[in-house]
Amino acid sequence: MTDAAGSEVGVPARADAGVNARLEWTSVPRWPPSELPAAASYLACWFGDAARTRTRELLAGADPRVPVRMAGFAAVWDAGAEAELRRLMSDCVTGARIVLAGPESIVMRAMAVARQFGAATDELVPVAIEAAGPAGPAGPPGPAGRAGAEHPTAAEDIHRGYVSGVAGRRVFCAACRRSFDAVAAIGGIVACTGCAAELIVDYRFSRPHAAYFGWPAGLDLHR
Repeated sequence: MTDAAGSEVGVPARADAGVNARLEWTSVPRWPPSELPAAASYLACWFGDAARTRTRELLAGADPRVPVRMAGFAAVWDAGAEAELRRLMSDCVTGARIVLAGPESIVMRAMAVARQFGAATDELVPVAIEAAGPAGPAGPPGPAGRAGAEHPTAAEDIHRGYVSGVAGRRVFCAACRRSFDAVAAIGGIVACTGCAAELIVDYRFSRPHAAYFGWPAGLDLHR
């Protein structure tokens, strides 16, 4: 279990110095602004209505001469969706770029499937609909209604580009080595559906498992 993925964060809204420090080195998925790269062709797959809107906005910038295949799915991951996704990806050829949009947990699973077909990172265009805005100087209005973007706090800057707070997440149980779906914040506690172990949703993420590591509650590996 040595994999580390660079992507997004899900943490409670209250952020202390310890949380902020962890987000600086964590392997939790981070989602930069989505840009559509040049390609010989595109395969665009979305999961849910919100993801469909984001996908169509992204594809609006595509060269009209480039062929685009599109496929829409419900905002859930099941055997049927995975089988269809595999069928679509098996037809991709060199020069194709794959757009995957939807909830973070589903997008990461779709990316894992794409990598099984040999897709490289620069051939994937992932979009997580729950992610906060990208890290950088821009930000939301301040509490008094004026733009607070010019001078974001350290906590605000760190949390941009991550899925923060309580959200749907896939968790890999370190006890029974099974993955399961849960709704939790990073640092929260969930029960494994396989062995019933109480797990802490960790700040580390595994790309092959497309899941956050879940360690037995009470075991703090960061000390």
